[in-house]
Amino acid sequence: MIAPMTMRESAVRGVKVVELRHARDAVRGDLAVIEFAEVLPFKPARCFWTYAIPGQQVRGEHAHRECSQFLVSAHGTCRLRMDDGTRQEEILLDRPEIGVLVPPMVWAEASGHSADSVLLVLASHAYDPADYIRDYHEFVRIMREIAP
Repeated sequence: MIAPMTMRESAVRGVKVVELRHARDAVRGDLAVIEFAEVLPFKPARCFWTYAIPGQQVRGEHAHRECSQFLVSAHGTCRLRMDDGTRQEEILLDRPEIGVLVPPMVWAEASGHSADSVLLVLASHAYDPADYIRDYHEFVRIMREIAP
């Protein structure tokens, strides 16, 4: 039996936490599914994953101007902290059927990786260094300027 997909809004503007369709099978193993058209508001242009993160290193630590991302802990665990300049939320990614949709202009950091952590990311855009905001204070300044 495949469990249905569910989605909830995060406290952070535009972020959605998704429980993907999944099936548990003690005999054959488990399965999680991303139906792109159902879950993603974009067509993935890039896929990458982080792994073998040493010690307590933090990955991410940036926002994108245009790119949206969907993050899933394919293996192991990590903590995803998101920030829209006003509100923050931290989500423990500890099951491969949980994904987080992070829209543009949301600061994101992944930390607390287990030794076996593999964080899979589907991105709406190809890599473009100009799309990144890597300084948190600059991000907050930009968010204040564009806030209604």
